[in-house]
Amino acid sequence: MKVHFRKGSMIIMLIVAIGSSSFVTANKYFEEKVMEYRVAKSQADGFRAFLLARAGMQGALGALKKIPEEFLYQSGIAFNPPPVPMAGGTIYYRMNPEDGKINVNNLVKAYDQSVNLRVQEMMFRLYEQFGIPREKITYLIDWIDENDEGVAEKTFYQMEKPPRKIKNGPLYTLSELTAVRGYDRKLIYESLKPVDYDKNYSKDFLSEEEKVLITDSDFILASNITAFVPYKDTGDDRININAAPYHVLMSLSDFMTRQAAMRILKYKIEKGGYIKEYKDLEKFPEFQVKTTDGFTLYAELTGEQSGGSGTTPPLQGSTSRPANSPNEISLYGARIKSKGEIYRIVGVGTMGKAVRRVTCIYDLPNDQILLYSED
Repeated sequence: MKVHFRKGSMIIMLIVAIGSSSFVTANKYFEEKVMEYRVAKSQADGFRAFLLARAGMQGALGALKKIPEEFLYQSGIAFNPPPVPMAGGTIYYRMNPEDGKINVNNLVKAYDQSVNLRVQEMMFRLYEQFGIPREKITYLIDWIDENDEGVAEKTFYQMEKPPRKIKNGPLYTLSELTAVRGYDRKLIYESLKPVDYDKNYSKDFLSEEEKVLITDSDFILASNITAFVPYKDTGDDRININAAPYHVLMSLSDFMTRQAAMRILKYKIEKGGYIKEYKDLEKFPEFQVKTTDGFTLYAELTGEQSGGSGTTPPLQGSTSRPANSPNEISLYGARIKSKGEIYRIVGVGTMGKAVRRVTCIYDLPNDQILLYSED
């Protein structure tokens, strides 16, 4: 009787052990498959979000090609429309004109590697406003130009810890600037607004429109400079006044005043957000200030002393053509334009928790994507 009882107990224990083991195995298998499903779903959602982001970018490109720039500015939302539900996710894009900023690659002329004096002067004036030492511009020129004659050339970077190679070529993105001597993310992407700025420039006596003319983002270096490589030989260092922030406008000339810069920003608002012809600026007294060369500030900005027309000419201020080209403009050539040509487009797609973004730099006149990235 006892023997049979022991056998029965052992059988029961064996059944329980097998059941427990089977349950653990099954549960582990189930958890693994659930994880695989979640990974697969996440990957599927990520891919679908990526497709939506690409669709957003294509939508922005279509808007640029088909809608006159004037209407894009005046609509108020065309550059940054609200998200749109699509295919179970959302899609949206942002468009920002890049030629309202100073392209740092224009510091060096592509055709002979010499310093572009006009752009260098603009950078000097910009950096002075932010309290950035001028020598940092010299370091940037050394990084871009192809020669090894400067203060921050190959030898300097080889002695760094860890050592790194100097590029001796143009920057493809502004983030590359962090590799240049004297630059870091804080200097490039954080506010450089002086601590006493609000005290010295009180907004108490400004209109509501005037209060938005200079924003906190204007004090970020990355809001004032950019980096892209022009298509073939179409380099252009003129500044798009419809997209230029306050500090870039102040950098255009030694004779540019706060009143003149604010006049451009105010006039843009008065015109519904877009100045179609820079010829309109000539009528304002702020632009009749005489320069040391005897020209008015307006003539210096537009290059009219060398045959400007008052509307954006086909190409001036080229940094890529040789000096004997008929399109080459001297140091006193046009410094501004009123039509945007280079745009940064960001398309964003979301699907569930997945978010994907694609970015491109687009050259509208040449219908060329200068840079494309995914993240």
